[in-house]
Amino acid sequence: MPITPSDALRALDAPIVTATGHRTLDLTTGGENISLAAGSYEVINGGTVLVYVRLGSAVSVPSSGAAEVAGQCPIPAGAKANVHIPGDAAVALHGSTASGTATIHLVRKVLPS
Repeated sequence: MPITPSDALRALDAPIVTATGHRTLDLTTGGENISLAAGSYEVINGGTVLVYVRLGSAVSVPSSGAAEVAGQCPIPAGAKANVHIPGDAAVALHGSTASGTATIHLVRKVLPS
């Protein structure tokens, strides 16, 4: 059953419970991807360099003043971004680093029962 936007926001604020999931993905400048089930995730940059993540397509860093790139955001070193995948289908999360390597942590949050 699809997650409503209000439930997605509540899930991201939810505490860690036994149904919480944790995965990792090692990133390089060449780009990597991982399939994520529908849900709400905290994406934590565990590295010391800027990373980019994008839903459904490879990362494409825009040049200054260029059109926006849909479904993408930068995550500074040590920071996190909230990602929501609606519906029932899995979506590929693509990621790459601005330089060097980094590991991102993907924490799937759920509403406590």
